[in-house]
Amino acid sequence: MATIDSVELADEAPTSKWVQDIAQKFWESQDLQRNRRIPLSKVKRALLETEKADRMPNSLVVKLLQKADLNNDGYIDYEEYMKFAESASRYPRRRDTFSRMTMTFVPRNERTVAKRSYLQMYSCCPPPLFMILVSLMEIGAFIYYKVDMVNTTSILQSVPLYSPLIFNPFRRYEAWRYITYALLHSGYVHLFGNLLVQLVLGLALEIFHGWWRVGIIYLSGVLFGSLAQSIMHPEIFVLGASGGVFAVEYAHVGNLLLNWSQMEFRWIQLIIILVLSTADLSLAVHDRYFSATPSNTGHMGHLGGAIAGVTVGIYILRNFKIEKWERYCWWVALSVFVILLVAGITLSAALPVPEYFPKDDLSPVGQARLDYFNNRYDWLGKPK
Repeated sequence: MATIDSVELADEAPTSKWVQDIAQKFWESQDLQRNRRIPLSKVKRALLETEKADRMPNSLVVKLLQKADLNNDGYIDYEEYMKFAESASRYPRRRDTFSRMTMTFVPRNERTVAKRSYLQMYSCCPPPLFMILVSLMEIGAFIYYKVDMVNTTSILQSVPLYSPLIFNPFRRYEAWRYITYALLHSGYVHLFGNLLVQLVLGLALEIFHGWWRVGIIYLSGVLFGSLAQSIMHPEIFVLGASGGVFAVEYAHVGNLLLNWSQMEFRWIQLIIILVLSTADLSLAVHDRYFSATPSNTGHMGHLGGAIAGVTVGIYILRNFKIEKWERYCWWVALSVFVILLVAGITLSAALPVPEYFPKDDLSPVGQARLDYFNNRYDWLGKPK
């Protein structure tokens, strides 16, 4: 049975060699013979701006950027450099794995010393609050309505159609429903799928771009999703966070577009997004036109969330190195977003087509739920 000390030593040895091997390759790209003193400014520029540093452990990069040049002569030699590599190897490899995964979504020209240092010290305390809070609210709402529906399953089955949070086409004048429907889910698979994607992709964005930027993207996707679904299928109840999830997913498209030349694994990211897009589009077409038993999936909500993610992501995510063409792209994205938002709200509120939207009234299920409570509680909410 291994002791704690022996486990730590066993883990440290391969980690040290891994760091030093990468460090040596980086140095050899600057000085193959390992006998020259290199200007510190050149090393820092290579670390911050080139592909050569992509594979380097974040712990080593931070140390070199902050504390390199031990004798303060403006140069760094191989011996000085490898001392930092040895020091950086003491960090757990899982820390560098986390840093590498998160750094993938950040353009090279935005990998500043401050951001790298923040990521190196980042301990999820406090966590990226927005995505965590939204996910907890969705889990809480799911549990609450699962318990609450126990007494009414014969009427409501598995979806809380009576909830004041769900998007109810008969009560579209209750404007909050265009947002709050995202807190509800139809089942465990629906909930787990949305939570998985929004946490994996949303946390990476929130760590570097801030909670309020990711919050605006997510809520814009939720709103666009309900507006699109409401206009295209005006008599359908809507629930689920897919609009927000697709917005977070497609915000990465805006990030790729603005920072293409600076993004690491840009083709891999693009291919993944294209595969997901193609799969969702194929499923939507099959479900809509070829399936004998169409599902209740809100494909138009997915499309609305994706559009919001791209347009909002382009003009709200950080981009420190702004080219002239990117300014035009920024204004186009903002204009498209505003036009679609105004059009969606206007059409959803008053589409000039007689009998297009169902009349504002309690749905049969909502009326049944109201009667259920009225028969058991008085007007003060006390049991009869």
